[in-house]
Amino acid sequence: MTLRSAARSLRARKRAFDDSVKAGAWWVGWFGMGLLALNGLLWLIPHSAWDGVLGLRAERLPVYTMVAMLLASLVGWLYVNKGEDRIKKRLGRHVNLALFVVLPLACMAAGLLQEWLTRQTGWQSPGHPFWLFVHWYPSLLVITCAAVFLAWKSRPRKHVYLDRGLGYTLLFLPYGLLFAFLVLRVRLDFVGDSMQETMAAMGRYALVIQLVIAYFIGGD
Repeated sequence: MTLRSAARSLRARKRAFDDSVKAGAWWVGWFGMGLLALNGLLWLIPHSAWDGVLGLRAERLPVYTMVAMLLASLVGWLYVNKGEDRIKKRLGRHVNLALFVVLPLACMAAGLLQEWLTRQTGWQSPGHPFWLFVHWYPSLLVITCAAVFLAWKSRPRKHVYLDRGLGYTLLFLPYGLLFAFLVLRVRLDFVGDSMQETMAAMGRYALVIQLVIAYFIGGD
């Protein structure tokens, strides 16, 4: 096997792996959408009417809802991935690598080393511009990718299709709610305090991981 054919085979395998990841995320996301709709019904129905049926427990409904939201958010993540792909088509490979991999990972590393960096530099969190950048850069990048995707779907050609834009916005809702909960610290009353603290602690780092994965499985 020549070097060129080996490289071609490696690219084909990577493409197949990328496609399988996207397909898996798509099906799991839509399964989560169904679970989220079911959870919505359970919130509306008196808990005494279904508590204990099929092993379901009313006191665990917040956990069921959060799990369903996490799964359903994969649909929105795939849309963010497509928005990222559209941005990457307009930029060079090195710029894309810096924007979507190097800088997000640097922000995550800075967050993990915050106390040490503060002692070394004297830059106090959260007001210093460096820490504002560290906190907001991954979030703003995700928001930009989502906005690019929605703008593309709302205006695929010369005309604006508000119904398409609204439909995709609704599908984005689980991801948007999770984003608001993890990053913007919006309080969801049905989520317990201990779960809120745990999820909030991993919020920004989860965004960085999403961006990096999306970069490597995105289109060329």
